[in-house]
Amino acid sequence: MKPIYSVKAILLLILIAAAGTLPAEPISKGSISGRVIDKLSKQPIPFAAVSLAILPDTTIKKSVITDINGAYTFNQVNDGRYVVSARMVGYEPKHSRPIACKQSSVKMEDLTLENNAVLQAVTVSTKRPEIEQKADRTVLNVENSTTASGENAYEVLRKAPGINIDKDDKISLKGKDGVMVTINDKPTYLSGQELANYLKTLQGTEIEKVELISSPPARYEAAGNTGIINIKLKRNNKIGVNGTANAGLTITNKVGGNGGVSLNMRKGKINTFGSLNGRRFCYKNTLFLDRKTNNDISQLIQNGKGKGTNDTYNFLAGVDYEMNKRHTFGVMARGSKYYEDFEMNTRTNLIVKDGSLAQYLKSSAVDDNNNSNLTLNANYRMTIDTVGSSLNVDVDYVEYKNRSNQHNDTYYFKPNGETFAPTLLLKNQTPSDIFIKSFKTDYTHPFAKGVMLETGVKGSTVSSDNDLKYYKYNHTTSTWEVDNERSNHFKYDESILAGYASLSYDKNSWSIKGGLRAEQTWSKGNSISINKVTKRDYLDIFPTLFIQRTINENNSVNISYNRRIDRPCYSNLNPFAFRVDEYTYQEGNPYLKPQYTDNIELSHAWRNKVFTSVGYSHTKDVQNEVLEEVANPNNPQAIKPTRIYKRNLDELNSVTLNVSANLNPISWFRTNNNITAMYNDYNCNSKETGNINTSNNGKESGNIKVMYMIYSSNSFILPKQYIFEVMGTYSSAMSYGLIDIKPRYAVNIGLQKKFLSDKLTAKLSVDDLFKTTSSRATARYNGMDLYTRNTWSSQRFNISLTYRFGSSDVKAARQRSTSSEEEQNRTGK
Repeated sequence: MKPIYSVKAILLLILIAAAGTLPAEPISKGSISGRVIDKLSKQPIPFAAVSLAILPDTTIKKSVITDINGAYTFNQVNDGRYVVSARMVGYEPKHSRPIACKQSSVKMEDLTLENNAVLQAVTVSTKRPEIEQKADRTVLNVENSTTASGENAYEVLRKAPGINIDKDDKISLKGKDGVMVTINDKPTYLSGQELANYLKTLQGTEIEKVELISSPPARYEAAGNTGIINIKLKRNNKIGVNGTANAGLTITNKVGGNGGVSLNMRKGKINTFGSLNGRRFCYKNTLFLDRKTNNDISQLIQNGKGKGTNDTYNFLAGVDYEMNKRHTFGVMARGSKYYEDFEMNTRTNLIVKDGSLAQYLKSSAVDDNNNSNLTLNANYRMTIDTVGSSLNVDVDYVEYKNRSNQHNDTYYFKPNGETFAPTLLLKNQTPSDIFIKSFKTDYTHPFAKGVMLETGVKGSTVSSDNDLKYYKYNHTTSTWEVDNERSNHFKYDESILAGYASLSYDKNSWSIKGGLRAEQTWSKGNSISINKVTKRDYLDIFPTLFIQRTINENNSVNISYNRRIDRPCYSNLNPFAFRVDEYTYQEGNPYLKPQYTDNIELSHAWRNKVFTSVGYSHTKDVQNEVLEEVANPNNPQAIKPTRIYKRNLDELNSVTLNVSANLNPISWFRTNNNITAMYNDYNCNSKETGNINTSNNGKESGNIKVMYMIYSSNSFILPKQYIFEVMGTYSSAMSYGLIDIKPRYAVNIGLQKKFLSDKLTAKLSVDDLFKTTSSRATARYNGMDLYTRNTWSSQRFNISLTYRFGSSDVKAARQRSTSSEEEQNRTGK
């Protein structure tokens, strides 16, 4: 049974919190007005951001934007001493002299802004740009995005420049797979569908920024072919008690909603923080599959329609205790709960060579998923001396539990609609548990003359137990019986011990950093159902090197090299065959090896506005999904089912060009643009599946070598402080291994307005305005021709309200990382 009243309860808490914290009507009121002008021309500056801060702590009380005449007015000003500040793109900020307001109208002197053509950061309305390019990462400032508020972390990533999420929820960055996702530098320990489910529990109102780290240094896990996506959640930075409350609606085929509360309190040496959020999302999807073969049954055409509802809830709670200036200790708990009801109805037509219908199947599947995860972290940080030496220790315990049930009914029909075989009735239970224990120690020691040493060790153990039980209905006895052919019990245990050291040098215009990481892995996979055990024991070395040169105030260049590893997901090592339907099954590969990637990248930054990078990577033993027909040796004339599994291709050579530009051509308009072009060349020469070299003149799939993605986000500052945003994405046709993906594009729009001295933010947005998003793919090899098309509820109408309440002086809770980043990403949870 679903906790259907949880969202209502959260929304009620929000209303109570907001009502109890609205500011009372003050007794004494005044006004402050003035103008903002250009220092040289003496002309008024329209659309400049002007803020009013109270003394002595300079807390901002009000913010406005100047009108077309450069004028501004602050009304309803309480008695007190204030300072007025003005900011504008292309100008240096300017602050007024302190002034007193006592139930009177104060006329300010003109604030004169001086033009500065060499700004180091573009700022609109005192905000960071939506996208910032730094030396080692791209930063998405989500809190400044109009469309992100009504979304979750999954939807934010789906729209990020250079990121692609396919129909199986596999995330790629700059055209390459294997990215690792962390939250506040802490591991998610998830991948695939379960990672997508967890990201959907994080609301856009909780996210401060997303960091895309394409070349992680030695301190980070070596796992992940394309680096790290780090989601930074908001942490308040004031003294006392404060927080936010948010509520929203998402309209697809039905109305869904989200709501949440976050609180932060700091008193003395103790800081406590926490949040509670919930979301309900309703969706529909369609599936079309056309498979042509060389059998007597030459074509299988499948059409499916599905609908579902998912409820997600997540919580965060933690305490930091500053024992003294040198020692800080903290504990944190984070968890989520995910419920989903899904129903899919499918018809499959079996067509013979002359084009006539031989028979057809009707299938229905009902899924009831119940997933939960819990992460516990203890952290200790010691500042060893006054020059910056520090020691950081993390200990983690993580558990994931999946309790899912599924019912599958299949009916068999002749072309005239008569049944010709008993109905196949199946049901299954899928209990799956994963337990992770880990520790990490990092030591930092700065030397004289800009030299820094970083070193550390990490250890982790993973234990997973997946017990899939299938039951088949016996029409003769009218009972459910265990189906041993489909049932499976798989256990997996793994231990990793790692150590690293890196040395960096910073002086004048040069910055150099080199490091080395070693990881020893022991693993054991046990498929109890078929009595098959696979053991592995291997040691890997991962070097990194970064060199940065600041040429002048407008130009800097950077070159980097690193080596990465992608270990297989635990479920992909299970050799058992999971039946999708009568003619399709998915199978694990116990001999699937890790893939290794060497990356080198050259990048250039111009005036911190235009960023260009060129990269080359070589991947050995590429893990890729393969589809092949499997003949029945006992009945060669029978319809050949399709086997889906992962295997290692020989290699992938990839060249990537990325250009991004963050510009403010005029004061009321800013634009962020990103173009990524890729050249991918997969190669496989294997006796097992034949020659699948992608240079075989189009005879097989995987021939699309040149591909590109375009991203553009544009914000317009309208009168009365409205902000309008238009965002567009386009992905060309592309290949991932042996699968060709068709082009797709989408346009999203949003409108934002703030009220109550900027404490209340209202946002409206529409995703996929023209309803153009869908997933279309083809695969051709070994005599099989496959085409798929998948659509989902991509067009969404979002309404959101966010209210900030409480004290405005709470110091920030410290950011810290945990000790087990890679293991969670491989659980498949």
